Amino acid sequence: MPPPPSPSRASPLAVAVFGAGAIGGAVAQALRRGDVPRARLSAVLRSSSTPAEVGAAIAAADVVVEAAGVAAAEELIPRVTGAGTDVIVCSCGVFARYRDPGDLVGTGTGRVLVPAGAVGGLDVLAAAARAGTDGATLRHVTTKSPSALGVDGPLEGPREVFRGSAREAALDFPLTSNASVALALATLGLDRTEVVVVADPEVRRTRHVVEWRSPVGSYHLRFENSLDPDSGGRTSAITAWSVAGVLAAMSAGVGPGVVVVGAAGPVEGRTAGA
Repeated sequence: MPPPPSPSRASPLAVAVFGAGAIGGAVAQALRRGDVPRARLSAVLRSSSTPAEVGAAIAAADVVVEAAGVAAAEELIPRVTGAGTDVIVCSCGVFARYRDPGDLVGTGTGRVLVPAGAVGGLDVLAAAARAGTDGATLRHVTTKSPSALGVDGPLEGPREVFRGSAREAALDFPLTSNASVALALATLGLDRTEVVVVADPEVRRTRHVVEWRSPVGSYHLRFENSLDPDSGGRTSAITAWSVAGVLAAMSAGVGPGVVVVGAAGPVEGRTAGA
């Protein structure tokens, strides 16, 4: 695999975006406007794109952004990494389907990059996990509107609709659990990360509370994100900008908090990198 591009690369990073919804559309727009330094939009792919169009876009791209859902991610990841190209995966809940996330990535030389998305603090949490996971606990509490969670019927107040592991959360709520999976991949793994999902009829922003405890320290992080109006209340507006941040960092040859999944990627319960 070639080294990451440096600030002096002669040509901008060619980015193919798979998905034109809330996240993919916003990322593509940011690239068109020039909001991502030293990066350009090379293609936008949709579910209607032909296999030939997908193949040509992957071949011409320096990096592919997946923002089309779990089913698309499952098909796209091994194809892109097998071509030796990096892929930024927004639908990281796909890894809940695999005991070892590396089984989906395969043996290709391309990397899978999982952006922080709707939450922050991956850098300090990954560092804490590197210091040791014995006795460590991680809880992620997500609060969203009932409609975003598929909860029917009127609610008089907040209601806990799920409590379990990040793996179980991703399987039960595949459209709303990507932040939980990103946290899990960066720290304790999908089966040791506890997730609580709350439906609140009064909520106007998505709320995330992350609680970490271990011998190296205790951390309490809280985020309230505005919603992307095109997402049906499921996606935080910040998510697309998290992807843009990863692209900008890649073009500069450095990186912010990001989980790397690949041939030497995360072993369940250990830190992959952030």
